Amino acid sequence: MTFHIQAIDVGYLNLSGAANVFLVEGPTGFAMVESGTAATWPALETQLEQRGVHPTQIMDLLLTHIHLDHAGAAGHFAAGNSRVWVHPFGVAHLVDPTKLLASSRRVHGEMFDRLYGDLWPTPEPQALAVVDDQIISAAGFSFRAIETVGHARHHHAWLLQNADERHIFAGDALGIVVPDSDFISIPTPPPEFDPSAWMHSVRRLRDASPTHLWLTHGGLQCSDAANARKFIDRVQERLEQESAFLQVQSAAILRQGRHESDAYQQALSQAMLVYKDWLHTKAASAGVSSRHIAQFLGEYFLRMNLQGALRQASTNA
Repeated sequence: MTFHIQAIDVGYLNLSGAANVFLVEGPTGFAMVESGTAATWPALETQLEQRGVHPTQIMDLLLTHIHLDHAGAAGHFAAGNSRVWVHPFGVAHLVDPTKLLASSRRVHGEMFDRLYGDLWPTPEPQALAVVDDQIISAAGFSFRAIETVGHARHHHAWLLQNADERHIFAGDALGIVVPDSDFISIPTPPPEFDPSAWMHSVRRLRDASPTHLWLTHGGLQCSDAANARKFIDRVQERLEQESAFLQVQSAAILRQGRHESDAYQQALSQAMLVYKDWLHTKAASAGVSSRHIAQFLGEYFLRMNLQGALRQASTNA
């Protein structure tokens, strides 16, 4: 039986190792997990054609969630008649991406067009909702959706079993591995970061007994059950650390009152400095180079994580 998985680095953020998509070849053709951004579509198209695959041969695109680094080129695949499988909360945003794009433009500003580009609409008949534990057929294989919220409420991991191998495509549910290191970074973006739900998702992935872990931001991390369990345990430890630290910082900021107040903004600036020192020291001690710290754990990442934690803390206050 034909079976082959290739991780393709799409050059996200114009960086090597920042994000992958996964080409799955099976007995009936090709499927893809994740799409990359619209901005990385030309590079992905070229890489597919170098492998002898035209994008129109991808009959099924499986998304872990609709953040643009994972789903930004979904409409490009749909234009070639791919079926696009996504969490029910993501369907409407793929069919009409107006709100999603407006929100992303507010966050990313002038960087948006260069790094992300516009998500093309997916025709409604091709945007297919998948619920937790649903099994779909793609490339001649059965993929099971595992709802793994916490990073986002529209998040699935995908489980593909082949013989005695159990491959999980984890999206962001198992964090980000910084290139050329084994340091696990935990992205906590607004508006849906939920540490308790995320911890439950990590346990679900452990209970799925994977042998292979494919991370969108990190590629293939494990290829046997024992190491997969160890990796998931490390993710849980990092999630606990990050959540606890951000909870303390968020509480200190929120005690200063309204977002517009000088006291609030001063507390936010101070928390950024404290968080930067804490996270960068931890990453450096794990062997992350100063260049990669700046590229992958820089001010944008720190601010995003603090804003996500603040949103979660204020919602639960």
